[in-house]
Formats: sequence, structure tokens, C-alpha cells
Amino acid sequence: MKSFAIVLVCYKRLSGIQRLLKSLNRVDYSGRKDITLIFSIDHSGDTSVVDYANSYEWPYGSKIVRTFPERQGLKKHILQCGDYTRQYDIVTILEDDVFVSDSFYHYAYHAAEFYEYEDRVAGISLYSFQKNWLDWIIRFEPQKTGYDTYFMKIAQSWGQVWMRDKWDKFMAWYEKNSEFTYSEEIPEYLNTWPESSWLKYHTRYCIETNRFFVYPYVSLSTNFSDAGEHADVTVNDHQVELITEKKEYSFPVYHEDAIRYDEYCNRYGLHTYLNLSEDELTIDFWGTKRKSSYKRYVLTTLPLHYKTVASFALSLRPIEMSVIYGLEGKGIQLYDTEEAGIPEKQCRQNLLLYSFRTHDIRTLLPFCLKLFFSEATRFFKRQIRKIKR
Repeated sequence: MKSFAIVLVCYKRLSGIQRLLKSLNRVDYSGRKDITLIFSIDHSGDTSVVDYANSYEWPYGSKIVRTFPERQGLKKHILQCGDYTRQYDIVTILEDDVFVSDSFYHYAYHAAEFYEYEDRVAGISLYSFQKNWLDWIIRFEPQKTGYDTYFMKIAQSWGQVWMRDKWDKFMAWYEKNSEFTYSEEIPEYLNTWPESSWLKYHTRYCIETNRFFVYPYVSLSTNFSDAGEHADVTVNDHQVELITEKKEYSFPVYHEDAIRYDEYCNRYGLHTYLNLSEDELTIDFWGTKRKSSYKRYVLTTLPLHYKTVASFALSLRPIEMSVIYGLEGKGIQLYDTEEAGIPEKQCRQNLLLYSFRTHDIRTLLPFCLKLFFSEATRFFKRQIRKIKR
């Protein structure tokens, strides 16, 4: 039996920690009473979280309360939590705005055990994306299979599982790349993240070393997006449904034919369905890649001034299935960048409607107007509060 630790990343949001602990108390730990719970509490000058952690009784094993005499900041704090991989075989990291499923232990333990010796796996995510992380308004849907997980070249912070060897390899890379410099080899959005982010380093590590996180199709954690270091207000944008009462999981072996997505949420392997080589095709369904990186052929929903050599329907889900099944239509174009052409119109509009799952203007228009006025009111209230300060 591998040792297992749960690390709670704390600062001064007591209500978030209490909410997270409620979910942890409902987890099925297979009868184990040796699960270590660690409160890692950054210095804030507020003792409420420390006092609560010291008085809290953990019924599933031992408890550790770690505090810092000085403010660490989120990045430094999280990276220090990785040190626990030297003491425990499996370490689950949970920030205080996360909530977990009662099945999370079974998933975390067995996934860590299954991928322990797979070098191409950099870590295991508890969270399952339902939106494209580079364009949150766009829905992300991975292709379902008989397995419970797939692979994506994106690290995760809303519930993740670390193992000693995988964490050591990341930290060896980080020591050589601790200064985050601008790069055109990573998504532009990632270049804009604040220096306080540790996740941008882990994601860049995955990109530059061609490693992947294991993602569940149905989430084992969800995110409350509480106001904090990276957000001014609490939103429900990243809440996802949780799977419950599940004990058995089926994991795919990593290989190039497995269901894999790149750092732009585009599916690998579509070149085989287009009779092209991987080296001559760029897949940019969401329009988030730099055009300077385009290869000769581009498969995208964007309107480009190149010759369209094939066109697929923007209909099946996930988006790549129309290409895989050869479903002809409009919405997804395969361009040849060596020849000029006339682009399709309203491509962005069609992509948004595809993501919203409705064309009914009677539903969309009133909702958009209400949302606009609500967000405008919130914006002006924040500006007034700043002026008063």
C-alpha cells in the first residue's frame, strides 16, 4: 500500500478550507486510517485558519499543520508543497477554493499507481475541463472512449496528484528555467500570466518536454473561483459536475494513438484522416495559434485567405469527429496556404453558436442584454469603490 498525503494550500480564506474539509470528510478512503492531512498555511497576519487547523480533528489518519513566519506568495508556497513527495508516495494538492468528489481517493490512488513509471505523464488532474482554457467562452469536449481518462498537454491547479519521480523531473527543469521569459513556442495567453503563478511553469514544462497530464472525462474536483490572489470577485464559471460513488477506473496506456490533446485543446492524430503527414498539418480549431506557426495545410474554423481543399460540418461533438467521420459541410475548413482563396464568412459567430448549443435568438438576446447590464453595473461599482479608497 502506497503512502498517501493530502496537502491543503491555505492562506486566509477560512470558509473555503471549511468547505473543502466537508468534502474530504465524505470521501471513501477504502477503510484506510493512515491518510496524512497537511495544512500548509502561508503567513497572512490572520490567525483564524491556523487556529482552526490546530483544533481540527482528522478521522482518517495523522494531521500536520505547517506555517510560515513570512509571506511566501502562491508560487513559492505551492512549489514548497512539492517537497512532500519526498516523504509520501502519492501527494494530492488542493487549494482552498476546490471541492472534491467522494470518489477522488480511488481515482487518485489508482491513476498514480498506473502511471507511476510512464515518463510521458507529468501529473494527474482531478479536474475535468469543460471550457477551452485559452478562450473560456468556448466549450471544450474531449472524445469519449471506453476508458475513464485521456491525455492533455496542460498542467492543472484545481486538484492535482503528484508523485516523487515526476515532481523531481519538473523541479530539475524549473531550476534551469525559473526566470519566465517570453516565448513564441507557447500560447500567447500563457505569456501574460502574472509572476505569482506557479501553474504557468508547470504547463510550460509539459509543452517544452512533450509531457502530458492525465485528465478524467468526469471531474473528481470542482472549483468555486473564490475571490483571492488571482480574482477580484467570486464566479461560477469553472464549476463542473462531479462523479460520485465510483471505485473502479480504467486507464489507457500512453501511446501516440491514445486520445491526446495539445496545449491549444486541439486533437492529435487528425492528419491520418486527411491523408497528410503530421509535419505538414496545423490544427487550429479555436483560432488560438499564432499564424506564423502555420504549416502548409491548416485545419481551422477561422476565415483565412487561402484555398479551401476540404470542408467539414461544424456539427458533431467533439469538434474533430466531423473530420474523423469525413462529414462534409461548412464550418471547418482545410486550407492550403500555398494558394490564395476566399474565406468563409461568420466563422467566429458559427463557432460561438456551436459552443452555446442554440441558435434561438429569443433565448440569446434577452440573456445577453441582461448579462451586459449586470456586468456593466458590477464594473462601475468596482470603479467607484476604487475611487473612494
